[in-house]
Amino acid sequence: MPYVSRSQDGKITGIHQEETSTANEFLETDNPELTAFLVQMGQQQDGKEGEIHQELVASDFEMIRVLEDLITTLIDKRVLMMTDLPKAAQRKLSQRYSLRSKLTDLGGIVGQNDDIMLP
Repeated sequence: MPYVSRSQDGKITGIHQEETSTANEFLETDNPELTAFLVQMGQQQDGKEGEIHQELVASDFEMIRVLEDLITTLIDKRVLMMTDLPKAAQRKLSQRYSLRSKLTDLGGIVGQNDDIMLP
C-alpha cells in the first residue's frame, strides 16, 4: 500500500497511500527501510523527541482536560457516580477538583484568563 518518495541520495523522504509523480516506488509495509523511516519520524537522529512525539505530548495535556470535563459532566448528570470509579481514579479526580477549587478561590486572577476552565 505505501508508495515512497526519495531524495537524490536514495533516502525515503515521504510516504503516500497512492502513487504520485514523485512517489512511484511501492514498498511492502514490513520493509525494513520503511520501518526505519517511520521510527525516524517519531524520533530525531540525535535521540531527542521528534516533532510528531512532541505534538502528541502537547495534545495529551489537552485531552486530559477534555476527559476531566467529560467525567464531571457525567457525574453532574448522574450518569456516572464518583463511587463507580476505581479508588485510584477517585483520589486523582478529588485531588484535581481540590486544586481547581483553590484556583477559583484566587478570584479575579483566574477570571482574567480565558484559557483556564473550571468545573
